[in-house]
Order: sequence, then structure tokens, then C-alpha cells
Amino acid sequence: MKRLFTIIFLCLAIFTVQAQQLSDQMFSKPKSHPRLILSQGDITSLRQAVEYSPQMARLDSYIIRSANKMLEQPVAEYKKQGKRLLTICRQVLERVLYCSYSYLTTKDIKYALRAEQEMLAAAAFDNWNPSHFLDVAEMTTALALGYDWLYDLLSEQSREKIATAIVEKGLLGAEKESQMWFYRRANNWNQVCNCGMVLGALAISEREPELAKQMVEKSLLSNPIAMATYAPDGVYAEGSGYWSYGTWFEVVMIEALRSALGSSFGIEKVEGFIQSADFINFMITPTGRQFNFSDNGATAKRSQNPLLAWFAAERGDMGVIYDDFRSLESDAIRVEERRMLPLSMFFLSRCELNNIQPPKSNFFVGGGEQPIFAYRSGWDSKDDIYLAAKGGSASLSHAHMDAGSFIYEWGGVRWSIDLGSQNYYSLESKGVDLWNMKEGSQRWQVFRIGSSSHSTLTVKGKNHLVGGRAPMAAVYDKPDCYGATFDLSSLFEELSVARRTITINDLGHVSVVDTLRSEQPTVVRWTMCTNAEVERLNNRELLLKQQGKSLILRASKGAKAFVISNDPPHDYDAPNKGSQRVGFEVKVNKNVVFRVKLLPIG
Repeated sequence: MKRLFTIIFLCLAIFTVQAQQLSDQMFSKPKSHPRLILSQGDITSLRQAVEYSPQMARLDSYIIRSANKMLEQPVAEYKKQGKRLLTICRQVLERVLYCSYSYLTTKDIKYALRAEQEMLAAAAFDNWNPSHFLDVAEMTTALALGYDWLYDLLSEQSREKIATAIVEKGLLGAEKESQMWFYRRANNWNQVCNCGMVLGALAISEREPELAKQMVEKSLLSNPIAMATYAPDGVYAEGSGYWSYGTWFEVVMIEALRSALGSSFGIEKVEGFIQSADFINFMITPTGRQFNFSDNGATAKRSQNPLLAWFAAERGDMGVIYDDFRSLESDAIRVEERRMLPLSMFFLSRCELNNIQPPKSNFFVGGGEQPIFAYRSGWDSKDDIYLAAKGGSASLSHAHMDAGSFIYEWGGVRWSIDLGSQNYYSLESKGVDLWNMKEGSQRWQVFRIGSSSHSTLTVKGKNHLVGGRAPMAAVYDKPDCYGATFDLSSLFEELSVARRTITINDLGHVSVVDTLRSEQPTVVRWTMCTNAEVERLNNRELLLKQQGKSLILRASKGAKAFVISNDPPHDYDAPNKGSQRVGFEVKVNKNVVFRVKLLPIG
């Protein structure tokens, strides 16, 4: 934590100077439209890339087909789901981007007119739901990009309505004390909201130069708080799905600052940010799913993340998009943050698509507040072996009580799973106090969030301590042993020592060694969540079968094997069909070293 505060302090010091150097002239005499992300020659380069690359041609065709469907849909209407308008705001952003892109690349006016209709409808909403400011940020982003990209086609009347809405329903909302808290957050809210405010300010800067300058300055001072969390190695504490969300808006803000003001003010140079593409690459497994720790969904089918193209171009390293881009040769198009896909086409057009090589490493280690390691035996087959494990703390944003948990794939099958998050509204609508992170709060009673459903240790059926932290204590990076040790001691009241070492060898054999100490006799439960069919062979061995493959879980002496249902314990819990928990109970009195091996058969 001290290191994180130091990084934030240094970043703020740097950005304070840079923010104060913003020239009044940049806002009183801004560049002509379009000035957000698009620059001279971008459309020409994009069209050339689409003609050259079959993968880009697939994406281009997908965008235009989607825009054609949007032409026949009614414009968005104000409709909240619980406390959120976010679904509607994202719908508007998607329609504006897809239709604007289709106009810019085909010059067919019907797409521009449809985007204009969508923006005018959103501009006429009474508000953009400022009580949940992510909604305001995404809607402001939508109208700012559409207003800027289609500026020359919009009538003065349309420009006036859209610009007024950006100012009154977007920018001025961030000036209210009740909403300004996002400036102080060290998570995706900071990134998404700052992006929306910056794009809105830059889009209308000739109309409101002083307001625009103030908004950009505030965001440049605020954004380092979130950016510092990528240090030291790029691990995004909220997980891979939230990496896509927060980082997408971060990149859009960086690109908008560059295109409109000629400088990103060094935002992207913060420690760990550029390296975070490695983190996200290793969070995608050989079967195309994610290591879905924290509030991230358990998707069963592969999705692509074209945002990686920005990092590939920025780093000059095409290995960043190797796995993702290759999937576009034949896999169905399922895109993370689908609404942002048109923007990624400009980033892809900057890449050397004829020079894409596999990543140079098969092992990733990331420190920080949510330490992680991940190993994969290769990059070319769904049958490649994969192991990843994490430490961390339940006190982090969107965290679960999953410190010490691991994901394991062998033979194209995921054996150790994470059930993933549950839809927020499904819990909020039943009165669950979901966002209370305090010890003993109802959040930790949600089955998928508490300790008992994760592939980790529990004691006496209790949850981990919210304030406990599990740092990475050692790393193993040898040809026959990849992995790490996590110190879980502070997660438990009953254990004075709990150190978990998880390693894998070249054969795909996994070893989980828990070094435990308790001053009083207690029972510790070793759990693994799985979709496999399970047969109990004896107290120390369990046979798992799945998709024609088999795996043995073998524990050291003193173990008592178990198989437990994942039926929801509460009426508000989501069903967990096809999954169960397996593992062992072991008595701990003073010092115990408990070993479990995962041994693929065949």
C-alpha cells in the first residue's frame, strides 16, 4: 500500500505541472472537426488495411452489417434498470459509433442520419442519470464522438442541441459535489468518467473554452490515481473484464488528447500500463475463456479483445495480438466491449499485420495489490496446458474472497473453475446489500462471492477476513517448475501461518502445497470447484472425468475427501448447474504441510 501511495503521489506531482501547462490557445482556437481520435489520412489507411487483411475485412463487414440492422430500430428511450441507465447509454454509444464508422468508410449518408437521430433522442432525455455517473460518462462519450465525427453534416440546430446536452447533462454534472467522488476513485469509475468528461470538453471547446480547459485539467490531475494501480507489472486488480472496460476508456481519452491537443501529457507512461497487455493476454486461456477472478463472468466461449491492437502498435510488438487476431480467422466474432469495436479498427490499421509472431514468454508474473501468476505451455492449441493463481484481498474494488484460488486447464478441458460473478441487478432487486464491503456484510454471503465457492482454503466454514491480504512471497520460473507462493496467513483468525505454493511441471502435473500452523486444533477445508463428474476412490483420492478426459486429485496422509453440491444456499443466489466442489478436509494441530497433486491421466 505504501508503494501504491508513493506512485500516486509522484504521478500527481508530474501531472499537476503538465495540467497547468495547458495553453488557453488550445481551447480558444481548437483544431477543426474531426479532432477526436481521427486524424488526416486515418480513413484511407483503414480502408487499405481492410483490403489487405481478411481478419479486418471480417470486422469491417460485421460493423456495417450491424449498422444496417440499427437503421431499422427505433431510437433509444429513457429506461432505467434498477438504479442504472447504463444499458441505454451503451446502446446509444454503440449505435453512434457503428453508424458513424459506416458513414466515414462508405460515405453513405443514411448512416450519418441514423447516428444524428440517436444523438438528438439522447440529447432530449431529461437527464443521463447522474446518480450513477458511469451512465453520464458513456452517454457523453457517445455524443462527443458523434458530434465531432459528423460535425460537417449536422445542421446548426442539431449541433446546438447536442452540444448543449453535452454541457448541461454531461460536463456540468461532474461539477456537482455529490458526483465529484469519481475523481478520487482508484478504479474503472475514474477512467470511464474522466474519459467522458475529457471527450465532452474537447468536442465543444470552441463553445465553452474555459469550461473545457477546467474539465481537462481536473481529469489530468485525477486520472493518475487510477493509473497507479497498474503498477508494477500491469495486473488490473478488478480482473480481465474490468481491465477491458476501464482500459478502453483510458485509451480513448489518451487518443483524444493526442489528436485534439497534440499531447497525451504522458498518461500512458505510468508504470505497468503498457505492460498490462501482457496481463490480459495471459488471462485468456487456451480454451478461449478467462481467468475470471473477482466480478468477472464465467464465459464458456471465446471473445476477442481488439483493444490489444492499440498496445501492439504502441509497443511495436505484434506478439500482443497473436492469440487474439488468430482467432478471427475462423472463430465467431464475439468482442469484449462490443460497442467500442469501430474505434479498434483505427488501432488495427496501425499494426504490422504481416508480421505477427507468438508472444516470447509462456509465463507471466504480476505483483501489486492483486498478485497473479499464469503459465501456458503454448499459444497455438486449445489443448495447451494452463495454470493461473492469485493472492490479493477481498477489500479491493469488485473483489471476491478468492485469494489462493487457481484455474487449471489440461487437454482442452477446464478442471478447476471459478463460478464468476452474478448479475448485479439480480441481487440488488432482491434487496441484497451488494456494495457494502464491511466485515460480515451481506455481500460476503452471496455464494459466488464468499470463500466457500472458490478453489482455496477455508476454516470452520468461515469466510476470509475482508481486510486480509495475500501477497506473493516467492516465484518459481524454471523449465520444470512454474508457479508461486502466496502468504494467506492474514485471511484467517484460526491460522497463524497459511502459505500456499502452487506449481506446475512440463507434464502438466500441478502441485498445491499448503504450509499451515494453528495454535489450537482446527479443521481446514481444501476446495476445488469443478464441472467434472467425480468418483471418490478413497479418502485421499478423487477421480474426475470430463469430455473423455480424466484427472486424479491425490492428497497427502490425513486427508478426508469430500464432494459437495453447488446448489444455491439463498433464494437470491444464481443457479450453478453442472458444477460442484471437491476436495479434502485436514486436521491442523500446530504445524502441518498438506499436499495435493492434480495428475492428468493419459
